[in-house]
Amino acid sequence: MQKHKRTTMSLGKHAVSYWLGVSLVLIAIQATAGQDSVDGYTNFGRGSCQDQRGKQYSYLQRVDSNGDGVSFPSAETCGRQECERFGNLEAYRGFEYSVAKRCTCLFDIDEIPAVPNDANNPMYVSKMDNGNGAVTGTSGTPGAYCYQFGRNSGVMTGSMGGLFSATLLASATIFMLF
Repeated sequence: MQKHKRTTMSLGKHAVSYWLGVSLVLIAIQATAGQDSVDGYTNFGRGSCQDQRGKQYSYLQRVDSNGDGVSFPSAETCGRQECERFGNLEAYRGFEYSVAKRCTCLFDIDEIPAVPNDANNPMYVSKMDNGNGAVTGTSGTPGAYCYQFGRNSGVMTGSMGGLFSATLLASATIFMLF
């Protein structure tokens, strides 16, 4: 009787581990679903981009003549046509694309490039913040999605980085349970 009870408990433990792993993978797929993938960028998911200390980056955002943010049709347009013009700068970290279709180009602290604000060039607003170095996470706050520029993004690019991380987490969890 004792051996049967141990076998049942072991099978139950395997089943719980299996379903926990499946659940984590499904959550990762759901978290990255609906987010635009942008070539050359890693999609970190929902929230403002943050550095290893949890600090947000300084930014430039294009505005119209009334000072209102300019809309961009997609994250692809934001990253590839608006912000990537700064891609040759070491301080350029990526961009945030908001649900209001606003595009915010991100830079290290005190490293926002000078842009001319005259009638022949687009107008920008800027804000200095304390982020510095590679993007390592997000604030998780709804309203925007964080994209890290490829030269600073390590191995994974696109929204598959989140799926890879969740799969790795699920595998580690299952391994630890056995």
